[in-house]
Amino acid sequence: MRATLIGVQGVELEVVLEALGLEPIPGAPTGDWVDCDYSCRAFPGGWVVVTSQLGLDLTADLELAAATTDQMAVGCEIYSIPMHSYAHGYLGGQLKWSVTHDPDDEARPLSVDGTPPAILADLEAKALKAQAGQDDVDFVFEVPMQLVGHYTGFIYDEDEATDWVRLRATAARPVRPDKARRCNWRPLFLIGLLVLVVWLWRTIL
Repeated sequence: MRATLIGVQGVELEVVLEALGLEPIPGAPTGDWVDCDYSCRAFPGGWVVVTSQLGLDLTADLELAAATTDQMAVGCEIYSIPMHSYAHGYLGGQLKWSVTHDPDDEARPLSVDGTPPAILADLEAKALKAQAGQDDVDFVFEVPMQLVGHYTGFIYDEDEATDWVRLRATAARPVRPDKARRCNWRPLFLIGLLVLVVWLWRTIL
């Protein structure tokens, strides 16, 4: 699964959608955020959130959305296989921080650029505490999403709202190239190694 969300504070929904080249689908009923290629909803604190499972680009689209406000704009992108996650924060149209979780980087499961909000340290500490002795669950994976959710109020696996507005791309939306699927090489390597060992064992015997 891949999912991307963009949250913008202090600007009208129509302005954000125009910047992203999106518009409501006429006559479409509201629903869950996963019911359509693109969805949007207003949240408390003057936040507008736009989501997509495939169509949004965290870097390019978030930069466009951030340019519409002199307040905050944040975004998060998650890949559940393998479990990579990213978060970016803008203020006044300028990138202020980025947080990345790479499950292959065991020495630094959460890397940070810029000056992130203070709550990040607390979120990371809780995740690492929960992670202790739990090899089958990746708690740090959720930290970038929780950080963005701290601002927008939206966390994808906890949201049960059914009033998300369904959107479609307009002719003005730039065509984004499909992102290459990430490949977790370690399981493939181990499988290949196991096959080789079995083959050698049978050959020797």
